Amino acid sequence: MGLATAGLAALASAPAHAAAGDCSLAGCSITYNYSGISATAVRDWTCDSGTTGTSSTGCVSLSYTEWLSNGERTPGRSDDRGGDWDAFRVDAGWCYLVELHAPGKKWHMRYDRRGSSTPVYVKVEDYGTAYIRGQSTTSCP
Repeated sequence: MGLATAGLAALASAPAHAAAGDCSLAGCSITYNYSGISATAVRDWTCDSGTTGTSSTGCVSLSYTEWLSNGERTPGRSDDRGGDWDAFRVDAGWCYLVELHAPGKKWHMRYDRRGSSTPVYVKVEDYGTAYIRGQSTTSCP
């Protein structure tokens, strides 16, 4: 009981962004954009389910988003915006090619939203990394 109370006290005294997304408390998820076109990262995945690659429109909070130009990555842990960015958006009308890394595995996914009027959000779990490799409205990269 004393150990649990001490742990809660340490969390309570941590800065707000640290409790929500500091990599020293939990492994961070990171998104890199190497697609040649801007992309949007989202800090908070709100569902209790989902692993790297899971997509859903209803599992994100849009309170904190980050616009990533080509070659940029989500902010690091020393940034005031926190270092754990849980998801990225695949825009309506677009097809994205994404390389996903999670502990012990690496794979590629295509998220095809061409012909759709709604975006989808893709989860990047703790310790995971997403590399957006391509985006197109005409074909899937």
